Amino acid sequence: MSRRVVSAFLLVAALLASSTTAARAGAGAVEPLTWRGCRDGFECATLDVPVDYAVPQGEQVGMSLIRRQAVNPDARIGSLVVNYGGPGDPGTDSLRVAYQSLPAEIRERFDIVSFDPRGTGRSRPIDCVDDATFDRAWSEDVTPDSQSELPAYYDGTVFSVDLVGACIDRHGEWLTHVGTRNVARDLDRLRAALGDPKLTYLGFSYGTTLGAVYAQEFPSNVRALVLDSAVNLSTSPEQNQRGNVRGFEDAIETFVTTCESDPDCPFYSNGHPREGLFRLRDEFEDGLVLDTLDGRTVGVTEFYVAMLAALYSEQGRNDLGQALRDAEEDRDGTYLRLFNDGYAGRAPNGTYNNLHEAIGVIRCADQPVERVSFSEFRAKFIDFIKRFPVFGRAFAGSPLGCDPRLPTPRKEEQLGHVRATDAPPVLIVGVTRDPATPYAGALDLQRRLRGSRVLTLDSTQHGGYLSGVACIDTAVDRYLVQRKMPPRGARCEL
Repeated sequence: MSRRVVSAFLLVAALLASSTTAARAGAGAVEPLTWRGCRDGFECATLDVPVDYAVPQGEQVGMSLIRRQAVNPDARIGSLVVNYGGPGDPGTDSLRVAYQSLPAEIRERFDIVSFDPRGTGRSRPIDCVDDATFDRAWSEDVTPDSQSELPAYYDGTVFSVDLVGACIDRHGEWLTHVGTRNVARDLDRLRAALGDPKLTYLGFSYGTTLGAVYAQEFPSNVRALVLDSAVNLSTSPEQNQRGNVRGFEDAIETFVTTCESDPDCPFYSNGHPREGLFRLRDEFEDGLVLDTLDGRTVGVTEFYVAMLAALYSEQGRNDLGQALRDAEEDRDGTYLRLFNDGYAGRAPNGTYNNLHEAIGVIRCADQPVERVSFSEFRAKFIDFIKRFPVFGRAFAGSPLGCDPRLPTPRKEEQLGHVRATDAPPVLIVGVTRDPATPYAGALDLQRRLRGSRVLTLDSTQHGGYLSGVACIDTAVDRYLVQRKMPPRGARCEL
């Protein structure tokens, strides 16, 4: 029996490719929402949606919602629904954190709405083990030290927690209903419940897949879609994984090269930050464990996760130098732990959101890809540790594909072939050296959504909108408010 924990690196592993469905479940009759105040100017509500859209009057699941009403009601256009990615990000938490980053004009003209997609957050979450068990599982070493360890990593017996088995035992057939097609149908019910004749939507990362599926399923219900940092739906899981590891390896190389030429970089390491990074990596791989100010520890998995988290943004890369310097010189893992906890979805009180329990299940609900053979797994490991000296071992430690014990969704609930020909023009934002969702994904999505346009940012971060680049923000805001596209081939720089 396979015993595996969904490792931290599933967040940047491949989104599984797509399938097609002819079923289109319209919003139908939707009850008006009952909003209640839920702290700091936000309002919360619950929307009941069918567990199975083939039986729309059957069992329902409550989808958790949050909103901030438009600052200027007289100029209000409607609702802007935001999905922050994952798959599995709990929007009711993320909007609280991210609301103030939205430009003033957007907050004035739209009710800002987010939601916990089915299986996440407070929407019948895929929550498989308690927080203490997940905390232990998260810290287990996800990097094989040698080829002799590969069989145990392949079948999962190296880990003490069988997370997939726990998910199946606790949730059963519910796991077949959490895919993107159903979330898109939920999104249309949300649009109707909000009273909006057409949807205005902002989706980041995995949220681009959700937006594209919505455009396919409900083209006549689209007002404006912004899809930022697109997942590539035309590449295989292996190609996606290789693109991810190449992107993060490029990002860490850019970090050390920049640090090497800047004596003020905290991780300058006497002018040799690359050697310092490899030395620190080897120490963690050999069992180094650092204490933190809150009495916890940082080991090899937290080391890799912290670097991944930092490389998602310009500010993160700036702070990474201090985190590595603290680890190298002071033997203090506090800063690395902070990066790790943010990535893991861990709150200061020790509780976790369920993103990393849900993410693999949602992907396998979208497309139940057969697990690679052991020989393929071993060949990938050998190749990755040669080509990608920093992150190769971490990415290659988990075999691609779905656990064969997971229940299989019906075809109409799988992701399918994503293509929209009848929706209004969609704005796609792509970053040229995005480590998590390479730029090719934006170009692929443009080919899939007829009439769409790509707005390009020359940078190495994950995502362009709301990252402090006025050129991007201005173009996106103009599209959301006026539905006016930027010029073809428009590019922005930091």
